[in-house]
Amino acid sequence: MKKISCLIVAAAFIFSSCVSAPVAKKETRSVKNQHERAKSAFDELEEKPSNDTPSEEIPVKKPAPPVTTSKKPPKAVEKPVSVPPPVTITEEKIDFSSSRYLTAKGYGSSKPESIIHAKAELSNIFQAKISSDVTSKVKQVTDSIKGNSYSKSLESQIQVVSDIELEGLQIGETQKERSEYVTVAALDKTKAKEKWERDINKVDTEIDVLLNKSNSSRSKIQKLLPLKKVLELWVVREVTISRLRVIGYASEFERKDLKNILQTISDIKSNMLIDIDVSGSLGQAVRDKVAEILTDNGFKIGDFESKSDVTISGSVKTDEVKNNNPRFKFARATVSLNIIDSQSKSQVGQVSENDRGAGLNVEEATHQSIKKVSEKVSEKLIQYFN
Repeated sequence: MKKISCLIVAAAFIFSSCVSAPVAKKETRSVKNQHERAKSAFDELEEKPSNDTPSEEIPVKKPAPPVTTSKKPPKAVEKPVSVPPPVTITEEKIDFSSSRYLTAKGYGSSKPESIIHAKAELSNIFQAKISSDVTSKVKQVTDSIKGNSYSKSLESQIQVVSDIELEGLQIGETQKERSEYVTVAALDKTKAKEKWERDINKVDTEIDVLLNKSNSSRSKIQKLLPLKKVLELWVVREVTISRLRVIGYASEFERKDLKNILQTISDIKSNMLIDIDVSGSLGQAVRDKVAEILTDNGFKIGDFESKSDVTISGSVKTDEVKNNNPRFKFARATVSLNIIDSQSKSQVGQVSENDRGAGLNVEEATHQSIKKVSEKVSEKLIQYFN
């Protein structure tokens, strides 16, 4: 019995083992498949991340930031405090060699002011020399023909022409020296020489044209007018020659005909007969005063009995000027005169002037205004003919 029981127990055990073995094997495959699916899903997550995945867990390639060379300037408070050297305002320093450039310095409380003063200093170098040279030459010529009126007129024009600002100036570096700005102005002597020589040649051409026009004219006033323009051009020419001397170039453009031109003008004026006719109740008073002043300045005044070369005709008008001053009366006189070439009957010029006079009554105020306006209009006539 015992053997049979043992056999039964052994058989039951063997049977139990045979039945349970396939189940264990099936569970092992299922676990293996689950591991494979999990691994595959994980691989997919690495290659294609989902929207739910936090950005810090998935590395994303970001564009490189732009490369900049500028650096943030240090704060002013971090710099050591010290006395700065002269600061150059311009970016480039120009070397103005004395062999080629004429230079001058200007000082000012600002850069623009220092530039203005630098230009003025350079111009002053020329103006002093020009005024001396040209005025001396004019006096030498006018004294030889006793032409004082020409001398005064030409000297005035010399001042005007010489005051014209120089062209072609270069502005160099500007430095700051303590509280002042310093600027250098320079003139290229080679370029200036070339330009001024061209200017002289151009003026000479104009002078020759005007001289030919004067010589070919029949009436005296038409001969005189071109010569007036010649004198103006001659002053411009002599000023330019003087500038050449300042920069060290000997002039090769001297003209010797100024004396002849001034002598011709003097001859024309002394032989040119002028008639004066001013209409109006006070016209005779104006005519007499104008004739007196012109005669004193070398002009020949006609009396309408002989044929005149020039006729000065016009009118005078007077008006009382109202005012609140009970002690004095005021009047204003206006004179307008036309200058006419008697030969061609054409108007060649015009002058007008007005002035106010005062007196104890209207008649006295009118007389004073006539006297003053006659003097002013006579001065304009002298300037016109000279």
